[in-house]
Amino acid sequence: MNQPLPSNLIQEQLSLAYVRSVIFDAGCNLSFPAVDRGIDGTIEAPRIGMSRVDFQLKSTTRQLELRDENILYDLRVENYNQLIVSDDAPRVLILYLMPNEREEWISQSENELCLRKCAYWQSLMEMPLSRSASTQRVEVPLTNIFSSDGLSDMFNQLL
Repeated sequence: MNQPLPSNLIQEQLSLAYVRSVIFDAGCNLSFPAVDRGIDGTIEAPRIGMSRVDFQLKSTTRQLELRDENILYDLRVENYNQLIVSDDAPRVLILYLMPNEREEWISQSENELCLRKCAYWQSLMEMPLSRSASTQRVEVPLTNIFSSDGLSDMFNQLL
């Protein structure tokens, strides 16, 4: 019999399912790069003149510290430095917060499929290059909810 998937792979796929659901519900397009160079995907908004935003997706089950209505998250320096530049499109970090207990990540009934908790986004463009050895702390505003309605706000702020 096959071994079950490790929790980290399940967590990764559920976070991607969350992001996919929001993007498609908003009527946007989603594409993935052929080679991973710090960008997990690209969101295209046809209603906004085919504008696009690249994103890196992270998920966590850890209880994170809050400061002044911001989530404090320690991002690997390599990932941070990839997000502070903008090539062809603005880049954002999408942070999906999940319950600590594996049994609470998803629930399903005949009436609904529920992914728990919530994702938030933050642009790190034009932040200074990190010289830290391993991680760089970033602040992700609680007001930047990654939702269907929030995608319009995100595009308006970035473009």
